[in-house]
Order: sequence, then C-alpha cells, then structure tokens
Amino acid sequence: MNISTVRIGLVMLSALLAACNDHTNTQGMQHIQGVVATGLPLVGVTVTSTDVYGVTSYSTMTDQQGHFSLNLPGQGPWLLTVPATDADGTPILMSSVVVKGDQGTANLNPLTSLITQRLFVMPLISTPSGTLISAAQLTQARVSAASQAVSSAWAPVAAAFSIPANEINDPIEYAYAADPQRDALDKALSAMQITVHTGEVVIGYDANRSVLHVPAQGSVDLPSVISNAAVQAMLSLSSGPTSTPIQHLIVVVGENNSFDTLYGGYQPKSGQTIMNLLSEGIINADGTPGPNFSQAIQDQAAPASSYTLDLVRTSPYQFLPQPTTIGVVNYTTLQTAAGLPDPNFPANLPPGPFQISKYVPYVTNPGLLPTQETGDPVHRFFQMWQQTDGDNQRHDLFTWVAVNAGQGAMTNGVTAQNPGQGGELMGFYNMSAGDAPYFKSLADQYALSDNYHQSIMGGTGDNFFSIASGDLPVYQYKGSSVPDATQIENPDPQTGTADLFKGDGYNGGSYVNCSDLAQPGVAAILNRQQVLNRTSRCAPGAYYLVNNYLPPYSMSGQSLPIAPADAGYSTNALAYPPQSMPSIADALNAKGVSWKWYTGGLDAGDVALAAQYYASLFHISVAQATPLVQGAELNILGDALLGFTSIVTNPGNFAHLKGLTTFYTDLATGALPAVSYVVPMNTQSGHPGYSETAEYEAFLQQLITAVQSNSTLWAHTAIVVTTDEGGGHFDSGYIQNLDFFGDGPRIPMLLISPYARSGHVDHVYQDHASVLKFIERNWKLPALSSRSRDNLVNPQALASNPYQPVNGPAVGDLMSMFSF
Repeated sequence: MNISTVRIGLVMLSALLAACNDHTNTQGMQHIQGVVATGLPLVGVTVTSTDVYGVTSYSTMTDQQGHFSLNLPGQGPWLLTVPATDADGTPILMSSVVVKGDQGTANLNPLTSLITQRLFVMPLISTPSGTLISAAQLTQARVSAASQAVSSAWAPVAAAFSIPANEINDPIEYAYAADPQRDALDKALSAMQITVHTGEVVIGYDANRSVLHVPAQGSVDLPSVISNAAVQAMLSLSSGPTSTPIQHLIVVVGENNSFDTLYGGYQPKSGQTIMNLLSEGIINADGTPGPNFSQAIQDQAAPASSYTLDLVRTSPYQFLPQPTTIGVVNYTTLQTAAGLPDPNFPANLPPGPFQISKYVPYVTNPGLLPTQETGDPVHRFFQMWQQTDGDNQRHDLFTWVAVNAGQGAMTNGVTAQNPGQGGELMGFYNMSAGDAPYFKSLADQYALSDNYHQSIMGGTGDNFFSIASGDLPVYQYKGSSVPDATQIENPDPQTGTADLFKGDGYNGGSYVNCSDLAQPGVAAILNRQQVLNRTSRCAPGAYYLVNNYLPPYSMSGQSLPIAPADAGYSTNALAYPPQSMPSIADALNAKGVSWKWYTGGLDAGDVALAAQYYASLFHISVAQATPLVQGAELNILGDALLGFTSIVTNPGNFAHLKGLTTFYTDLATGALPAVSYVVPMNTQSGHPGYSETAEYEAFLQQLITAVQSNSTLWAHTAIVVTTDEGGGHFDSGYIQNLDFFGDGPRIPMLLISPYARSGHVDHVYQDHASVLKFIERNWKLPALSSRSRDNLVNPQALASNPYQPVNGPAVGDLMSMFSF
C-alpha cells in the first residue's frame, strides 16, 4: 500500500467519524430573532446558541435597539446566552431558551434569565456544556412552569404597569421592544433593579421598598411580599422627574492622581476584589517591591525618527531617574521650582513603583497651604499616548517618555539637555501603611470604582471640558478654522534628541487636525484605531485642542484675546476660542433641572478667607495677600463652562458659576441645585507641586460632613468624588481605545451616598462621560450631541475579564455602584 492510498483511507475514515458525531440537522436551519435588553437595550453583543450536543451558532451583533437574528442548527432545544453586566456590576450571561425552532422569537432580558436559572438550578456565569443543557430537560412543560413561577411572583407590578398577560406570562416569545415609551414590560424593567445572578428583584425604595426573591432553586416569593406602597413608588419613579431616588448629585473634581497613585496599596473588604499594585503582586503591603515587581519595571527605548507608538525597547532602567522638584511651589518665597533632583528621594530607587511616604511623610493635619509637595509629572496628550501605547498592556515606558519628552520644546524652561522630569511619576501612596486614611475610609464605607478613567489623554483643560460636554474644544474663530502654525502639534522628536517633541508645549503646539494622516503624530494613533475598528471622532479639517489652553472668557466673563487674530495675546497665556457645542448645563436648562458650577476662589468670600490665612502666614496685610490668593487659588481650567458662549454670554446662565462660599450657603439654606459641580481651590485640589493629597482629603471631609449634617438632603443625594486626570502618574490598569482622543489612564472615583453599595469595588468600565450618562438617565435627558461621548453604549463583559468590555467602545452610567 503506498502513502497516497493510506492518506485517502484516513480522510475517508475521518469523514465517516465526523458524520457519526454530527448531531446537527443538515436539512436546514431554523431562524430566530428577538431583543436583548435590561430595560436598556444591550448593544454590540453577540447571542450564542448552544444545543444539547454542544453545537454552537452565533447571531448578528445586536443593534441600537438590541435586536438580533440567529440561525439555529439542529432540532433543539437550544440555550441562548449573551454576555451582560448585572445590576451590581457582576458579569453574567443573560439567557433564554428555545424549545422549538419554529417559535420565531426569543428575547433575552432579566425575566427570561431568571426563568433559565430555574431550569438549570444555577446562575449562568459561563455557557453550560451540551451535557448540562441535555440534563436540564428543556421541555416546553418545564419552561412553561418556570415562566409561571417567575411571572406570578410579581403580578402586582404587572397589573400596575398594565403589562399584557401574554407578555408577562411568556417574556421569551412575546414581541418585546426595549423602549419604555412603547413597551409596558420595558417600562417596568427600567423602574426596578433586578440582580439576576442573586435572583433579587427590588421594587420601590426607602420605606416603600419591597424585595422579591426569585432564586435559581427553591421557592419563589409570593406576590404578597410586594407592598402596594412599593408598587406606587415604582410607578412614581417611572413617571416622575428622576428615574432613581437621587434628587441631588454633587460632582467633586480634584486633580492629578491616578488610581494606583492613590489606591495602589488598598485592600478591600472581604468578598471584594480589586486590580491594583498590591493585588497584582507588584508591591508588598509594606510598599516594597513585590513578587511581580517585574510587571512594572520601566524600560528604556531607542530614539525614533518620527512619532510612534511602537518604540523599540532597549534595556530596563537599573534605577529610576531621581525624582525632581518640577513644579513644586515654595510657599515661603512663592517661587516655583525647576526640574532639579529632589533631595528627599534617593538616586537609587528601584526601577518601578515606590512608596512616596517613605521619603516625604504623609501629612496628617494639613492647613490651607501644603507643606510636603512632590514633583509634578508631565501630563500631555501625545506623551500619554506614547507612555501607555493606547491600551496600557505593557505600561513600561511611563518613565522613559517623561524624562525624554518632558512638557515639550515649546514650554518655558524645557531644554533637550534637561526636560525637567525624573521618576516622580512612579510614586504611590500606601493605604496599607496608613497613607490617605480618609480616602480609605470612604472606600470601605461606600463604593469605589477600580475601572474609572480620564476621558482624554493628557491634562486638566481637556478633561474638565469633557466633564462638562463629552467633547473637546475646536478651533473656529473669526472665519478661520486653522490655528496659527506655532499652535499646531508636532510630536516628531527633534533631531539629536531621544524624544523631545518639536512642536509641543504650553507656549505653543496644542491643536491637532486628526482627520489628516499626513500631520505629525496622527497616523500612529489612527492606525491603532483602525485595527480596532474604532471611529476616530475627527471631523474633516477640524483642529481639536488636546492640551491646556485658557478658556476664552475670564472669571468675570470678559473675552480673552485669541491668537493670532486678536491683539494683546501672550504665548504665556494662550486661550482657545469660544465654543458653541452643547454642555450638560444647556441640557439641564432645556429640561428645567437646576444646576450650578462652584469653583473655589471665584467668590469674594473664598478670596477673603484665604487672604487672611496668607496674610498670617507671610506676615503681610490682607490687602497685600488678596491678589496673591486670586492668582494662586482659582482653577480657571476647572471652571469648564467658561469655555461656552451659551453660558457666559447669557446673564442667567453666567449667574450659575459661583464659588465655594455660595456652595456652603446654598447647602445651609436649602438652595442646593439638583446638579452641582464642585472644584476645590488649587492648593486643596491634590495637584502635585502646589498641593498634596492630604489637602484634597481635608477638603472632601469638610464637604461630605456638611452634606451629611443635613439629613433630609443627604437622604437622596449622591456625591461623586474623582480627579480630572491622572497627572501623568503611573497606573497598571487597562485602557479602552474609544477614539483618537482617549480614553486615558484610570483615576480614583468614589460614589458616596446612602444608596452606594457599601464596601463595593466596581469593575464596570467608566469614564467622565459616565457621570453625564448618569445625569441623563436619572433626569431623563437626551445625549448632548451626536458626537459626544455620552452616546456610547453601556459595557458588557465576561466573568473571565470584567475590566474589558466585549462590546466596545462602551462606557457605563454608574448605576452598578448603587443599591436602591
């Protein structure tokens, strides 16, 4: 027998065996369609069908209404599953059952999932095998019995919402629509909180709250557990001004701390998990290098001829470059330090994260002005893209990019010989060693996100602007859409330097036309977006501001000169043009929802109080101290609405821009608006160089204590605490590429409320647009514009990796951090 004959025989045998084991129906496919939703449609996910033999097929991707279609191989029954995020943020599989192929419709929602769990006698976190599906005996009789058990339990809700009997009795096959305006079942699902994997259904809130238990096995609660008051409370939310019990939202934004900088050494409560330096083994609890320290060791790279995200690594650092004093303010002389070696830190730090407080003690009783500042790392757009490579999978070039690119050649004081940066960006505070005790107590008591991100790569200005709008400033001024050439970014390295960008810096290059692949730096980023099939959000010919410029209006509402069209501009104080896109303030106005933006240092009372402190400290008069305070304390970049014509030129809107004195007065007099943004004074913001984390802690403690002292207000308030951006500090977390502009690295985010999940660490992917999405969902507002980030869908994830959405680009709406 020759070799060819043997091969032919093996092929025939293989085909015969395959035929014997192929349990699919080769006579044709059954077609099914339906809707995947949780009250909101699940968008961009794929439904998987699995039969009793383990044969799978996959649907079209769900559309904006959650619709899908699917061809089913074989004769059934089939289990349908789709990755979803449960009400508490847990990744689960939403599920449904198809018993007969000709039923035509199969929806997947919390009710169908509760039915499936009872059929399998367990929550579905991963797809069961064909053997388990077979053992579940998915007959029509069993499915009907499980449906009856689930639907009868919440009959009072069905009656109150006038849900058709066919829809409530058979949520799998009924023609369901993920639209509360058109579908009574969806309206009910939108007004209650169902945690599928625990079988807990929450109806109503506060004293008018009932909890219905629909476990995977055992008895389902009787309808009698649902009080009439709970149903009425649910109806009230459905038709009232807010979709949750939250009547006041306070968003507090400090500055320039990454998640690992602040929470890298945090140990959560039992039963919770976290991704940080300590959990990953990068550090030990005492702050020393951990068993997996190599995961954060910083590498060096070879110089490139043009801007690239594909830098060639050469060798790791033996020691970190000594941290510098870049940006540190001396509050005796009021002088700002240059990038000189910081004598507080040794020159032989290990080449990765180090505990700051081993060298600069954590302040336990801060005054108004900081006493233990550390250097201010570079935090600019193209630098941050290069440091993180977009997704931060390697996170090994934070240091090399910082010390070689610095703040760009167009920043005063930056030279090729001394870009001014050292290893300061690798420092972290260690809660396991007692640092940041108030931040730790807030995480222990309320809800912490370990997957919340700055929206834009880079610094303060754009991230505050995005907090207000989900968008970025664009150059459009006096008939021109092209800024002066000196203001256009060129991140290609200067000849003879390792990575010092040619046209980048606070005194110049900060705009980019990212629709033009020929512009320096653009192709490197857009090529990454293309691989991921992402939309760039770059309008043709538009020049977007990607680094810090002043807003176009002063704190008093006066127009600032815009270069180069206006006389009197200075390269030391460049401003971007007035912006016309909608902000969250415009959306709130349109719905009649009250708001204010409180910026520390804006009120005369803020200045007067700080001036007394300055006068005492510097032994000068209050009159002499007042201009010092006005120049030092007002975070004009943080007063983001100064960028919008609709706000500043309308006296009624401009009157909503206030300071901290007004905030505390409004709090005391019951005049606090529905939505408040609060920005500390600069020295209380936590920004390295001129503030410290302990100052931000003290500011927060005063604010939160004041809110909680008003028990009536506190009962229905949520406080979001975050920072504008990570400040260029190292972080080990994943970054999702949403578009050309970001996302950026993780930053701290806490939800403080009587409704916060106590001690919960939330893994759902969020960024600054998530706050916009919560406001819009709670106060029933539309998205701000067709291009704003709040249009992104909610993320769905797998249990194997809860941090990375499977349906990106996607950001959450904070709802998983609440327990109503």
